[in-house]
Amino acid sequence: MTTADVLVIGGGVIGASVAYHLLERSPRLRVILLEREDQVGTGATSKATGGVRHQFSTEANIRLTLLSYPYFADARERLGRPVDFVVHGYLFVTGDPATLATSVRSVELQRSLGVRSRVLAPDEMKPLLPALVTADLLGGTYCGDDGSADPHGLLQAFLALARDRGLDVRTSEGVTGIVKTDARVTGARTVRGEYAAPVVVDCAGPHADEIGALAGVGIQSRPYKRQVLVTEPLPQLPGVFPLIVDLDTGWYVHRQGASAVLMGGTDKDHHPGHDTTVDWDAFDLVFRAAARRVPPLAEARVMRAYAGVRDLTPDYHGILDQAAAAPGFYVACGFSGHGFMHAPAIGRLMAELVLDGHAGSMDIAPLSLARFARGPLRPEANMF
Repeated sequence: MTTADVLVIGGGVIGASVAYHLLERSPRLRVILLEREDQVGTGATSKATGGVRHQFSTEANIRLTLLSYPYFADARERLGRPVDFVVHGYLFVTGDPATLATSVRSVELQRSLGVRSRVLAPDEMKPLLPALVTADLLGGTYCGDDGSADPHGLLQAFLALARDRGLDVRTSEGVTGIVKTDARVTGARTVRGEYAAPVVVDCAGPHADEIGALAGVGIQSRPYKRQVLVTEPLPQLPGVFPLIVDLDTGWYVHRQGASAVLMGGTDKDHHPGHDTTVDWDAFDLVFRAAARRVPPLAEARVMRAYAGVRDLTPDYHGILDQAAAAPGFYVACGFSGHGFMHAPAIGRLMAELVLDGHAGSMDIAPLSLARFARGPLRPEANMF
């Protein structure tokens, strides 16, 4: 039997961040990261589109971005390498009065927390992307500090630093059981053997609810497919423009460097499951939304498409907690498509929770396991 102080289950960017922050705080810890695949970062992290934004509707999600943002903006100083962070802004648009009113309230909250977001009238959006159709819009919101970064780069940065501090990464180690003595967690079983540890952290992303079930812990997070269409850039579109989200359809467009444009977002909340087969027929909605909002994109040449899986909770907020029913079992999952951008904060907060018994950097009560039983929930409004 292999022994450790902490087992981290899941080799994506959240698991890597948790491992790094634990070892940054306490370098003498024996931390083992268990990944079911034969390589780290091949699950949800590999399909992340890289967005980093402040424009959320709840304080918890805004604060997660505020804690994470320096790891992107100052990556070389903090992590020793760049993560290709590009500041291009996010622009949310709507033609619905109720949605605009919600967006205005969100900006008020964001600004109260120090975010430099603002409400825009339709005619103020045109300079950001001249091809944007605004005649049917009532308004929108914009934050010029929002941007995008490389998910693989952030993952490798965390892993490199954690390995320097002794992290043991073990791949092809799918977890088959959580070991408990009485109610307390004392380790985990994998397809290759058994591990003893007083702390197990579930960072398994879309599989986190399955790991929770092995520990006897119900996790209100489920996997949902998410598709992305990749097209060639068009000469009539600028080299850099904001990531644009049409809140009325869920459609978004994202310029990825000089080589590609990503589109998607009309497939939210379909049936749960792990199937990643591309449904080409579903992209008809994407092209319809593109033709309506940015007409030149309807003529873009498709290079490829892919599907990933994100773990969604009923209120589109993550779960960051220790399970009361299984002391020693910690949960960091359900971040509803925001796991990459919030990974630095998640790792920092989980390290505080494990080592100090509480999170000191922000209030994580809105991210508790118990909130689903307490109700009512306040969902994140800025979802697409």
